[in-house]
Amino acid sequence: MILLLTFFLIIFGSTQEVIFVVIIISLVFFILSFVFFNLEITDKLDFLNNQIKEITETDKFTIENNFEEKITGLNKVLAELTAKEKYFKTNREIFELYNNLILTLKRIINELNTAKIFKINRNEFLGNVTHELRTPIFTIQLSLETLLDGAIKDDSVNMDFLKRALSQTSRLRELVDDLINISRLETDMKISKRYFEILFFVNNIVNELSELSKNKKVKLTVESEVSEKTRAFGDEERLKQVIINLVDNAIKYTNEDGEIKIGLRKTDKDVIISISDNGVGIPKDDLPRIFERFYRVDKTRSRDMGGSGLGLSIVKHILELHKSTIKVESEEGKGTKFEFNLPS
Repeated sequence: MILLLTFFLIIFGSTQEVIFVVIIISLVFFILSFVFFNLEITDKLDFLNNQIKEITETDKFTIENNFEEKITGLNKVLAELTAKEKYFKTNREIFELYNNLILTLKRIINELNTAKIFKINRNEFLGNVTHELRTPIFTIQLSLETLLDGAIKDDSVNMDFLKRALSQTSRLRELVDDLINISRLETDMKISKRYFEILFFVNNIVNELSELSKNKKVKLTVESEVSEKTRAFGDEERLKQVIINLVDNAIKYTNEDGEIKIGLRKTDKDVIISISDNGVGIPKDDLPRIFERFYRVDKTRSRDMGGSGLGLSIVKHILELHKSTIKVESEEGKGTKFEFNLPS
């Protein structure tokens, strides 16, 4: 305004009329500038500032884990911001600020949804662990109390109760070992990969499991389409755990005189390993969930057969560390087939 006043005074002189006109023009210019600035910048910044206050005004979710309420509130803010998109497009800098706020808000909502899922999974996991631990602990306690109450002197039952306690102790140890394994796997445990002869590797595992299959009267065989020199790339120790878990599972759910086959075949870049049986099979509705921790198709029967309920989840984690996925096909009454690949 000062420059404008000076300009007019120099051109038209410093008469009262000129000064009055210059003041009126300057005042109009000031009002228009103020209105423009207020509408284009201040109002928009105030609106964004109010939305930011809505986002940051409560931090209760960090203490109370009140995720649902916070997510609902943030989604409401996101909807209000999204509806105002055209309103911010007239100013490039403010529109950029608006977009950054939208992206930040979406990221916060996504992180809260992830935290909510983790909380649900954690609570479910703790509940499952508690449930799995309760049965063996109760059985051991009951056996020992019975022995202390006098059964220790009865030679006809004392060994039976001791064997029950020992069996449940083994089950507890297996559960703890599997919990440690899955904890390490879920925290990106380092694995040691190298090339190894796959047929020799599988035959050794079959020899180790032969006694177990004989006791169940189940035939365990290898059907190989690869040569003795065919090699695969991976962590032998962890992959051995994968095959043992899958074969052990197959033995549990295959009836006497049944058959389990470990298949090996070669493609251009991979070795395909399959474990198939002609056992009881898995219901179609259960197939998508069998790799979840502690998920059991037949809960009562599964616990009677032993196992921690973590075997297939461990299998999935180990294969993911090898950048491999496991496929499963099954039909009730006809059997199940698991298949995965390894680089060769």
